[in-house]
Amino acid sequence: MPITGPIVVATDFSTRSDRALRRATIIARQSGAALVLAHVVDDDQPRHLVDHQLAASRAILDETVETIERMDGIAARAQLLAGDVFSGILQIADDVAAGLVVVGPHRRQLRDVFMGTTAERTIAHSRRPVLMTAGVPSAPYDRVLVALDLDQASRAAAPLVQELELVDRAEIVAMHAFEVPGQGMMRRAMVEPDLILDSVADAQTEAQSDFDALLADIGLTGARKITMPAHGSPGRRILESARDEGASLIVVGTSQRTGIERFMLGSIAETVLGDADRDVLVVPAR
Repeated sequence: MPITGPIVVATDFSTRSDRALRRATIIARQSGAALVLAHVVDDDQPRHLVDHQLAASRAILDETVETIERMDGIAARAQLLAGDVFSGILQIADDVAAGLVVVGPHRRQLRDVFMGTTAERTIAHSRRPVLMTAGVPSAPYDRVLVALDLDQASRAAAPLVQELELVDRAEIVAMHAFEVPGQGMMRRAMVEPDLILDSVADAQTEAQSDFDALLADIGLTGARKITMPAHGSPGRRILESARDEGASLIVVGTSQRTGIERFMLGSIAETVLGDADRDVLVVPAR
């Protein structure tokens, strides 16, 4: 199934947002989706400056749209707003019924999209997949690491991952980082190392069985599987696995109960989105 709705790519005309535009163009070519270039002028400044920036931004956007259509053969248009930058991007995504939102790698402002108070107000209400382009785009994704938990959110999010054309031709690696009950307490109590290893082995056996059942339930039985102890930092384990596997994209799901807000405000988000050296796709639960 192709991406339903256009791809909204946020641009601030920087070289970093050029990376997002390039990745969005690759995905649009794969999926047949249209592009919407989204730019928001900060309205917290004198009106004459806002008007000047709107006019200048419109000229740049129109020129970029014309270039994309002429050089890449992709349907494209631009949306321009004045207002709060991050709320504006999500407003544009809602206005055009976007199937995917693409943002550039985290400089200070873009990192705030995910971790600042603005994110808590805006992305918390988004039900659209968001792709952060930390890698250098040169080709379609060839290997995708899908980080899954054993909860209802994974059951809801994983089918959407398979439907998105941007991972349609990629090798899928399904990963689960499990916690070992009482491991920290056993270490502090100076329990024999062999007993701790036995506990880890038992936890891995149980996690593998549960993970196999999850993958069968969500239709990912063809994926290569990885299960490993989280050792207190699932985010670090996700990043390590992505590097070890040579994944060009990391996919994470969000809590069904509180949506993207719960993921974004957690330590996993701070680690994966803050430290990723490759693209990260955040898929909200349905």
